[in-house]
This record gives sequence, C-alpha cells and structure tokens, in this order.
Amino acid sequence: MEPNRTVEPGEAASGETDSVEHDATVVPAPGGYRLVTPTDWFRIPLTDEGRRDRSVRALVDRTCPDRDGDVMRRRELTEFIGDLARRGAEQDGVELYLSTQTVLDVPVPASLLVSLEVDDRPRPLPMPHDLLAAGLREKYAGADVSIVGLPAGTAVRCRREDTSGRIQEVGADPARPGTLLEYYVQVPDTGVHLVLSFNTPLAELADALVEMFDAIARSLRWNRGT
Repeated sequence: MEPNRTVEPGEAASGETDSVEHDATVVPAPGGYRLVTPTDWFRIPLTDEGRRDRSVRALVDRTCPDRDGDVMRRRELTEFIGDLARRGAEQDGVELYLSTQTVLDVPVPASLLVSLEVDDRPRPLPMPHDLLAAGLREKYAGADVSIVGLPAGTAVRCRREDTSGRIQEVGADPARPGTLLEYYVQVPDTGVHLVLSFNTPLAELADALVEMFDAIARSLRWNRGT
C-alpha cells in the first residue's frame, strides 16, 4: 500500500492496492481525498474529457493489445467503455473504476463511480444522516439502508438491486438485475456528499464483492494539508 502516491490513469501500483490522491480542484473543503482500490481496477478520470478519452483508449489497448487481429473487439470495447465513462461524467462523476480482474480467465465485472452530489439550496447545510437514510428507504423500497461509521466520517450506506444496466459484460442481458452499493459521505464543512457507487451484475458473487466494496469505502481519507 502506498497511501500518498498519486497514480496516473492506467498506472499499476506495485502492491495489492492502488491509492489515488485527489487535490482541492475536485473536493475543495478538505483539500481533496484519497481512496485505495485493487491494482486490477482501472481508473478513468471523468472531469476532463481529453484525459477521459485517453484513459479509455489505454484500457482498450491493455485489454486487446493486438490492434490488427482484434479490430472488432477493440471497437466494441471502445464504444462500451466510452459510453460508461460519458454517462459517469453526466452524473457529476469525478472518476470511474472498472475491474479488470479475471478468475480462471473469466472476467469479474464490477465498477466504482465516484461522484459529487451538491445541495442546490442558496445556503446549503449538511443533511442529517437519518433524514438522508429515510429518504433512500422511501425512494428504494426493499433497499438495505444503514448509517455507518467510516474513518472519513459518518456515512449512509445503501445496498439494493440495480436494473439500470450501468455495468454489464459486453453482450450480457442488460435487464438482468445487478447489485448496487452506495455510500453517501458528507464532505467536511459543506453541503456536498461524495458518493461511492459500486456495481456488479454477478448475483452469484455479490456478497463476496460487497465485502470488497465495503473495504474500499473504509479506505477513504480526506486530505487536509497536514
């Protein structure tokens, strides 16, 4: 683990986890944040279109390095990953992580979208956690909603079935429900939430993957310039 290292899109860390430090241009109040993810998760920054597109191309090159022999596959992946990245940016996304992990040569699809949810009131104030949790329970009937403590502060955790098809294997049935795990973490001294949205379409591995998602959420730290 290298918690203070800034990792460029697509760069692999030397250990089992990858730590990316985000400066105050992304989250100004605490001076940015740090998040640790597995090294086989590929990071695509979303706030700059040029960097986003270069990262998509880099992931396609890593997945299908044979540019002549995998023309159709490369085109399919470019469209698929590019669409995911564009939709993430449209949702006020800061960055998107896509799992490149395989088990016995079978891909294990999972994603993490980090986004900002801004209170648009004239004088935004922090929303009480119990009020946010109640709103999520009302919005998503049957969701598992709880208030949890993280090193970065108190957060609202919401696990539910996801039928949006936001992360699927290429060629998979987009109507197949997946598992969505969201953490709403209050950015200190603001009315802004940093939202961690984890997603996997694999119902068979959902519980095991959720354990990993929870561990990633617990790695979140604020940078306070100290």
